[in-house]
Amino acid sequence: MAEESSPFDEVPAYVLYEIARHIPCKVDRVRALVVNCSWRTSLQALPPPPLPPQLPWLLRPSAGGPTFSCLLSGADELSVHRVRVPADLRGARYFGSYDGGWLFLASGQTFGHMLFNIRTEQRLFLPDTVTQPWRSDDFPMIMLAATVSSPPSAKDDLCFGVAIVSDVGQKLAQRCNVFWELGDCRAVSFVPPQDPFNLFFEMEDVIYYQGAFNFLSIWRNVLECRLTLHQGVLQVHQKWRLFLPQEELSLGRNAAARYLSPAGSCLMVIRERPAYNQSREFFIFEMTKTEEAVDEAEYIWRRMPELDGRMLFVGHGCSRSYEVGDFPGFQEGIYFFDDQDSYSVSSIAEDNEYTCFDNGKWSAGPPPMETYCFWPDQVNSNYSSPVWLLPGGEDDANNAQAQVDVHML
Repeated sequence: MAEESSPFDEVPAYVLYEIARHIPCKVDRVRALVVNCSWRTSLQALPPPPLPPQLPWLLRPSAGGPTFSCLLSGADELSVHRVRVPADLRGARYFGSYDGGWLFLASGQTFGHMLFNIRTEQRLFLPDTVTQPWRSDDFPMIMLAATVSSPPSAKDDLCFGVAIVSDVGQKLAQRCNVFWELGDCRAVSFVPPQDPFNLFFEMEDVIYYQGAFNFLSIWRNVLECRLTLHQGVLQVHQKWRLFLPQEELSLGRNAAARYLSPAGSCLMVIRERPAYNQSREFFIFEMTKTEEAVDEAEYIWRRMPELDGRMLFVGHGCSRSYEVGDFPGFQEGIYFFDDQDSYSVSSIAEDNEYTCFDNGKWSAGPPPMETYCFWPDQVNSNYSSPVWLLPGGEDDANNAQAQVDVHML
């Protein structure tokens, strides 16, 4: 007996096209396509509707593997995208991301570092050990935050990587920074050997900005590193950007985290711990060169009272800025996730317990307001902190694929 047709089978293709065009999230478009076979057939005969700009998803380390919360899909169960993740990576520790669906992860918590593309399932293996010029042996490291100089690829395109790391065997050791060429199995460190554990060199965050890797130190100075290859040997050209002392940036302030964010200029975002019975504060500063240097310090962090129409998504190694005008219905603010344990070597190497509940958006107001806009609530995880999954590469080919590629779901 023939299957009974539905009146929905007769929806004209141009109507379906308009419906799809008004669905901002590309995964929701895929969901709409699989509702009805005739819809999918009709839409495949047409050019794919233009995909609007996308926002980062929040990777939630849920039981059984990661799920992803999408702001474009709302703030309820429909905002949760259950994208397929290979079985051997469902318990990985995720510690960063890069545009185009790339995730930095450690498949074995303290080892098995790699870049993984959620769209293509491509894997690019990263170093697990680091070489230091003043040590005779390599030592295993835990990557805590990382980024790369350009979109990763398996081709011969030159791509450099950097990471903020800790020594696996020294759980109270200070963090240091390491460098490698993508495809190399070992990283190198260039901290001056005469004082390798000076607080001056402990890093809080890193971004790739204006052709160089920029590390933020705990003293709020910036170490600029430009990487080159000379006769096949990695060269790191370092330059400090020293900042004048500022009382509002004193070490004693109740800062939970500090981030660098490329937003036209270079921004520093300070996330404060909320005082008892009070809302937390975020503070935004812009790197500004002074007219006169003082003891080699020629920069200040200039306080920005407003976000100037931006939405900032902050995360170590993966902060991004978006213009509110590109996203109807959204307002400026700072989106954040719970990274309290992402730099905790004891949580990574011993406890395997990460807090995951402190995810949301902060708005300057007045009055300042904090909303928990990522559904559902989650207390903790036994394998990872949350992290952003960054969009990117939304060209015509990618857009067309987004309309028909359902293997991810």
